[in-house]
Amino acid sequence: MGRLRVGLVCGHFDPARDGVADYTRHLAGGLRAGGCEALVCTARRYAGTRTEEVVGVTDGWGVPGVLRAARILARLSLDVVHVQFAPSAFGFSRAVGLLPLLLPAGVPVVATLHEYGVWTADGVGGPLRAAAWSAAERRWGVDRETLALTRRAARLLVTAPEHAEVVAARCPGREAAFLPIASNIPVPRAGRADPRGALRARLGLPGDAALVVFFGFLHPVKGLDRLIEALAAVRRVLPGVRLVLAGGEQSHSVRQEAATAMRRRLEDTARRCGVADAVSVTGYLPAEEVSGLLQGADAAVFPFDAGVTAKSGSLLAALGHGVPTVATAPPGVLDRPTEVDGVLRVPPRDTAALADALLAVLSDRALAARLAAAGPARSAGWTWSQIAGFHARTYTELIRGSRPPGARGASGPRAHRGGREGR
Repeated sequence: MGRLRVGLVCGHFDPARDGVADYTRHLAGGLRAGGCEALVCTARRYAGTRTEEVVGVTDGWGVPGVLRAARILARLSLDVVHVQFAPSAFGFSRAVGLLPLLLPAGVPVVATLHEYGVWTADGVGGPLRAAAWSAAERRWGVDRETLALTRRAARLLVTAPEHAEVVAARCPGREAAFLPIASNIPVPRAGRADPRGALRARLGLPGDAALVVFFGFLHPVKGLDRLIEALAAVRRVLPGVRLVLAGGEQSHSVRQEAATAMRRRLEDTARRCGVADAVSVTGYLPAEEVSGLLQGADAAVFPFDAGVTAKSGSLLAALGHGVPTVATAPPGVLDRPTEVDGVLRVPPRDTAALADALLAVLSDRALAARLAAAGPARSAGWTWSQIAGFHARTYTELIRGSRPPGARGASGPRAHRGGREGR
């Protein structure tokens, strides 16, 4: 076979403000390093100003925009079109799910579901809409979140096993391969000689100051108000503790007005709790600065309302850097801080438990050492090179016609048929 030419369809290619775009950037780089020609196909406003090979294929992702995108994709002489699907990545439009019906028959479509199973029927008539979608899924093979994409993609991948379970429940006989993500912040081969001291000097802190870090997009569902409240409780025992919230406030799921309001709310919470001088919000940081922050921190914490899964690139980055890590478990799993697979897990939406966990990590050297030692091994499952290699093999398999489009089964590290297996 000649060199593979792949179009990675990402609605908003803005890696600084969107996790799916950042995933696409890493995947494209890995594919290129492995000898593929990877084009990022996105909205025109994100093309033309980047060093990556980025092609603008539409002005928007409604039905007219997807029709335009399909025409341009058909002219790009692609071997495979790979849609990176999440509602926010396409402006919360389902229309991108029509691509399998619009592209030439000889161009296989692969889909990765980064978010799935999140559709809700809110408001008046919600139960009726849900029932109508269930009937449509059974009768016509459409999907309430992706239209034709989930059913018609030649290969279906997911980044969380629970998404595969939703696919199996909605689309009997359809399987999806679960492919874990990798850390989005590389661990330097040779770390700084004194990362703790270098970080505290950069932040203007005393050399012995305890430092807690959150890293990732700031979002209302990530429990950051409770984290600030927990910090206030910890400071009653350890007065010198500081908190750094490292990450952009505005993203494609949190627009400017909502981001500004969220920033104000966090600042108000810090003032109300008497810790305004102990909380810093950095905004977006480049990868090397995030790496330095993680290397020099005493603890990383991720207090998401719904729990933190291995789908979180921020969690994997913290573990890979060997920083003792606190993260919420899914609701109902735990009632107190518990060590689980190299992470100190806490129940979500529980400020007291979060404070207890932080205090334990900062004051119990043996616990901190165990977590720091376990983290790198926990995060070392997949690299971007391995992920790109799996994708290249999948594309090659499709082009060679080893399986017809839509066939049952999915090659990959784990193929899910639903239920609880593999979790």
